[in-house]
Amino acid sequence: MKDFYDVVIVGASSAGAYFARKMAERGFSVLVLEKETPETLSREYDVFHMGRAEMARYGLPQVQPGDGVYCFAFTDDTQYSPYGQHAKPGKTDVIGMHKNGYMLRMDAWAEEAGAEILYGACYNDALYENGRISGVRFTLDGAPAQVGCRLLADCSGKQAVVRRSLPDTYGIEKFALTARDVFFVKLRYIKFEEPMERWLKSQFYLFYKIWIAPSDDSADAILGVGSSCSYEVGEKFYQLFCKNVRTPPYRVVREEVGTTPYHRALYSFVADGFIAMGDAACLTKPNNGEGTTAALALEEIAADVAAAAMQGGAYPTRDALWPINKRYNDGQGKEFAMVLAAFARAVSHSIKMNDFLYAHDAIFSKKIIGAVGGSSGIGPGEIAKAVFFILYGMATGNIKPTEIGGMLLGGVKAVRVLLHYARYPANPAGFPAWVKKADRLWDSVGQMADYQIEI
Repeated sequence: MKDFYDVVIVGASSAGAYFARKMAERGFSVLVLEKETPETLSREYDVFHMGRAEMARYGLPQVQPGDGVYCFAFTDDTQYSPYGQHAKPGKTDVIGMHKNGYMLRMDAWAEEAGAEILYGACYNDALYENGRISGVRFTLDGAPAQVGCRLLADCSGKQAVVRRSLPDTYGIEKFALTARDVFFVKLRYIKFEEPMERWLKSQFYLFYKIWIAPSDDSADAILGVGSSCSYEVGEKFYQLFCKNVRTPPYRVVREEVGTTPYHRALYSFVADGFIAMGDAACLTKPNNGEGTTAALALEEIAADVAAAAMQGGAYPTRDALWPINKRYNDGQGKEFAMVLAAFARAVSHSIKMNDFLYAHDAIFSKKIIGAVGGSSGIGPGEIAKAVFFILYGMATGNIKPTEIGGMLLGGVKAVRVLLHYARYPANPAGFPAWVKKADRLWDSVGQMADYQIEI
């Protein structure tokens, strides 16, 4: 370990490893601090998945059967109505892996490019010179240590230990995630008494926020449930799922629980000598809470901008790093914000309405769900069909006007959020006014927890 590095990154899971690799490739000296050991790194869940296209898009390390990391792959992804009667097939291309093993592979990938990783290194606080970040203090195997740096990156996960330790006046939001700001996830690894082909494939039940996917050799499938507010809420939906959907008998091999951020992303990811990324910046996919590859779009931009800002030994000021904010919100940022704003109301409706729309192939239709996988487009005919069955559903009592009203209102608010993020300021001067309006919009939108269905 040297006394000074161009970049210090706190966290050696996917976000930290990817950014370390990209900065080291550009010739910068990089040190990664990770509080866990190689044996305990990223152990909250055993099996996780990534899209094959995303792995290729970002040049991530590949896996293959028999390498000890690879678990499964699947290309079919079917959505079902609440009673499991109406199937809406889609297309995907997903690889399942052991998370600890893959994170260690990503760490080795970063080290190949020249990054150094210290396991058992616990972040304490940042060092400052003339009011700007100049280094970091940490504890390594129980002994105090410190190093200097030009850029400090918070990739510490949802705890956001670096971001939340910075001074109140440093220009970064310091909020902590509460039970209302996360998605509570419980995974059951299950063995079927009589395995059937359908139940060994990926399927999703939107009403319950329940999914079934392939597993590793220890189980036939993973049955997962996610919920706002608490694990107890998720268990209520699981019990209702078991009552309404007939699955082959199974036994639970083991269970895992954990949380993932379900909160709008930071308004700004940067400050003088600082960037927040990954779960520390609340970067997760708004339709499912998955964050492993959701953060890579920001990190790719961050590596480009930070490298330019640090050329010739320059200090990466907030102004120099600001294009990270602008470029991200001009692309994925505004899209994620729109979906997050719409999704809470879109899934908050009765089981009766959900089943009716699945049965009549309206909104939750094969064509719309298929379009998510890129297989088809959505034209005026599909929209007209959805409107017809919504009106028919209200006339027959299968849909309450308040349910449709809530969905439409959510859609209007989501568009307003999209338009506001599309006008993200090109420099910090316009940021305070932008934040004031963003606060009003998000206060109006609310959170998933505000619309949790009572069952």
